[in-house]
Amino acid sequence: YYFKVQAKNVFGLGPFSETLTYVTESDDPLLIDRPPGGEPIWIPFSFKYNPVHSSCKGSQFVKRTWYRKFVGVVLCNSLRYKIFMGDGLKEPFYSIGDTMGQGEDHCQFVDSHRDGRTGPTYLSENLPSAQGYYRAYRQEPVTFGVIGRRTSHPFVGWYECGVPIPGKW
Repeated sequence: YYFKVQAKNVFGLGPFSETLTYVTESDDPLLIDRPPGGEPIWIPFSFKYNPVHSSCKGSQFVKRTWYRKFVGVVLCNSLRYKIFMGDGLKEPFYSIGDTMGQGEDHCQFVDSHRDGRTGPTYLSENLPSAQGYYRAYRQEPVTFGVIGRRTSHPFVGWYECGVPIPGKW
């Protein structure tokens, strides 16, 4: 938010202050959705997650989303990564299950406007079911619950969304 303050009393109006800036909804002030006129900011941050849910084992990045959650990625490379979601930076991050597909629309969480490629699905078929987020359709809010094996919410080990992380080359 950007704002100015002006005092008012019985003697009238005072001068305006300098422009003040305030960033909301973040555990860390660096984690804003988009700086004015800029791209989403991916911040290097080691978050807690279940590593057996990921085919990727590289660097970790996080950013804030309009879902009032944090999205975390673990890189295989800048174009292939595992997407996780969490409520806070000090809380665990969880896999995201998909009720109506294999997570192709989860690329929305990394600001891709198209569906991506995903794989492998054997993770959720071979691992025990786990807590995580899930949804059926793009733009739908996520729900927290049981995902994976013996549920209708499978998850995948990696995503390719056409969006390089941490940013443009």
